[in-house]
Amino acid sequence: MGEEESVSILSYEEQDDDTGTIFRNYRMDFENKRIIGMVDGLDAAKQNMFKALQTRRYAHAIYDDQYGCDIMNKIGNLDLTPGYLESDIPAMIEEAFLNMEEIIEVSDILFEVLTGDSVHVSFSAVTIFGDTMVEGDINDG
Repeated sequence: MGEEESVSILSYEEQDDDTGTIFRNYRMDFENKRIIGMVDGLDAAKQNMFKALQTRRYAHAIYDDQYGCDIMNKIGNLDLTPGYLESDIPAMIEEAFLNMEEIIEVSDILFEVLTGDSVHVSFSAVTIFGDTMVEGDINDG
C-alpha cells in the first residue's frame, strides 16, 4: 500500500518564519452558505467569533464541549424570564470566546431577541490583530 497523506481542511494556525504565528481560515459566505477563498488576521478572528456564536454548543459531535454558544440552547426556553436572558446573554457571548487565543476581550455587548430562534448581536472585540466590531444575527438554522 502507498503512503497515507494527511490533509488539513482548516488551518487556524500556521507558522510563518518571518512574521510569527498567523491565523488563516477559509472565508465563509454565511448568506449563501459556501466557501469563497481564504481569510487571515483580523478578518479571520472576526469570522471565527461569528462562527462560534452561530454554532449551538453541544449540538455537533465534531466540536468539543468548549466550542460554540449557549444562546440558542436557552432562547426558546419559555421557563426563562426576559430578565434572566438580559443578564445571561452577554455572559454566554463572552464564554463563547474563552478558548480562542486570538480574542483578548469583548465589550459593549448589545443584543435584541428578534424571534424565538434569532438574536441580533453587536459588540466590540480586542484581538491580537487589533480592534473590531462584530455585528450580525445569530439564528438556529
